[in-house]
Amino acid sequence: MGVYHLMGLGRSPGTVIGPITYLARRYQRWGPEDQAFFTRSGGARHPAADERAGDIQAIVLFTTREILDGTLPSFDYVDNPPGRVSTAPLQRGSPMKAVLRNLLRREWPAIGGGRPEGTVFWCEVDRRDIRTTYGRVARVVAALAGVGGQGKEMWINLTGGNNVMNFALELTAVLSGDVTRLYYVQAADEQAEKCVRFTAEDGYWVELPIMPLGLGRLRRAILQILTQHGPLPLEDLYAHLRNEYWDLSRGLDSAETLRREHLTPLWKGRFIQETAQGYAIGPQWELIQPYLQTLEEARNRGRTIEQLCEEEDWIKQEIIHF
Repeated sequence: MGVYHLMGLGRSPGTVIGPITYLARRYQRWGPEDQAFFTRSGGARHPAADERAGDIQAIVLFTTREILDGTLPSFDYVDNPPGRVSTAPLQRGSPMKAVLRNLLRREWPAIGGGRPEGTVFWCEVDRRDIRTTYGRVARVVAALAGVGGQGKEMWINLTGGNNVMNFALELTAVLSGDVTRLYYVQAADEQAEKCVRFTAEDGYWVELPIMPLGLGRLRRAILQILTQHGPLPLEDLYAHLRNEYWDLSRGLDSAETLRREHLTPLWKGRFIQETAQGYAIGPQWELIQPYLQTLEEARNRGRTIEQLCEEEDWIKQEIIHF
């Protein structure tokens, strides 16, 4: 099973092609460090000695209407050799779909896992609207995560697009727990930024931590009870848990254990607050809850990404034949 790479896209084709060529170099070389790099992926099992992990199955691009319809062309770019900065040949900007289609046919096969084709999903978003953009990213991630048992392995690139796109991508990774890797690729200088392929191995790929929300099922149950019934005194909250979530609360032997092991951490994180009437929902949970609800709604729809393409006008599928 190959990797799905999700990323924002502005006017620079190098934000897509650069990391593909970097990964392809390591995938083809397959030395000990390269094997260790790819085996840190989220595959359900370690590959056999003669089996390579980390090939790219699909690319999901979140971008604007102007990029999709070619009204806003790509930036000019340098068609540089992999691993080197150069100033020529300079390619003039043109519609992004045509630019990427041509470059992907040349570069993708080296990390395509032997496939004769790859899939690009073009997702239209609003670069000024966080909620809409997040909602569409969440629906894509939920669709990929829900496919066939283990789901699809997803890596997210935070290099391209704008802040709205990258915030939506990172927030979905944090809230969903379904994304294996976050990464960023960086260029050494302005000339390197113009190059379409990666310009150096050292310092180019930056692995970023995914900071999970850290709410287990019991703490989510606490927040659910307080959302529905709060504020509640400690003893009443403990009684609700024992009655409504007895399977999750079997390890709680007293209200004091509940306070010490679960309510205090939630209070420190501002997920709950103490009032004169008892424990109540805190400002952090009020802030997070709409985003989680959007993600849960996407999961409950149970759509695959192909079904999204059939049902929604903001996502289209393109097959790139190598």
